[in-house]
Amino acid sequence: MKRIQKQYIYWIIYTFLLYVLFEYILKARNSIEHSITFLISQFLAFYINYRLLIPILFAKKRYVAFSFLNILLLTICALVITIIEDGLPNNGHYAFETIMAHSAPVFIGVFTAFIFNNYYEQLKNETKEKERITAEKNFLIQQINPHFLFNTLNNIYSLTLEKNLKGAEAIMQLSKMLDYSLYGNKKEYVPLLDEIKYISNFIDLFKLKDEDIKNVVFEYKKVDVNSNIAPMLLVPFVENAFKHGNIENLDQGRITIRLSSNHDEINFLCVNSYSKNKKVDLVGGIGIKNVSRRLALLYPKKHSLSISNVNGQYKVSLKIITKLC
Repeated sequence: MKRIQKQYIYWIIYTFLLYVLFEYILKARNSIEHSITFLISQFLAFYINYRLLIPILFAKKRYVAFSFLNILLLTICALVITIIEDGLPNNGHYAFETIMAHSAPVFIGVFTAFIFNNYYEQLKNETKEKERITAEKNFLIQQINPHFLFNTLNNIYSLTLEKNLKGAEAIMQLSKMLDYSLYGNKKEYVPLLDEIKYISNFIDLFKLKDEDIKNVVFEYKKVDVNSNIAPMLLVPFVENAFKHGNIENLDQGRITIRLSSNHDEINFLCVNSYSKNKKVDLVGGIGIKNVSRRLALLYPKKHSLSISNVNGQYKVSLKIITKLC
């Protein structure tokens, strides 16, 4: 509806400009008549192409039919304008020149129809792309490893059976994590401290499986409290380190996570040892490919992601430019 209203405004302004052109610049004898005939031919050419010929023929690559109908439209409009303004000409050569001159409005109408069609198609595609990106971001952010959740609930259940006070604390930690993962997507950016709390809770809950797991380092002392980040962005890398790493090996298993930020950027490093013989269930969780996709959606040309796998160590290094975020 708003688009139609805008088009009416364009035509009103254009009509006024046409009249000014014929009356004051070209100083035509019948400015009103010229303006009306010029406008009507353009109006017809524009809407016939915009509503019918372009979407029905040109968009479906039926170029021959499209060209033929436009030539026919051009000829009819030019003849009608010629007859209205000059009557039936007797001289054939004069008639041809006059008709060609009067075909200009139709050319302009067709050309304008293409411009408007491309413009609104681009808007439509951009809207669809934004909706797709939003849906994709929401889908990615809401993915949580079901196995982690299942194992955590089992561990909490064991603690409650033993009447261990850690059980209540673990439930509180898990509820905070679920709240963040489920509702964090309502905000485009969240404080980096929220992401840190989630990761800390994740590590603590993972350790419920085995209290002897010690070789996990999470450093975030150099974090600017004003830093913001897209929610659940770093979590998949941490989850991946625990899932594929060999942290259960108390002698050789290690996970090191370092996070720092300032007003301009966020730097994240996650390194984990792993064993090639470890069997991993690939169901659930967010893959690195999906995280890379989400980074591309959220921080286009404002991030650098480096992943290496050397000498039994899997290393993820991420830098995010936050100046304009």
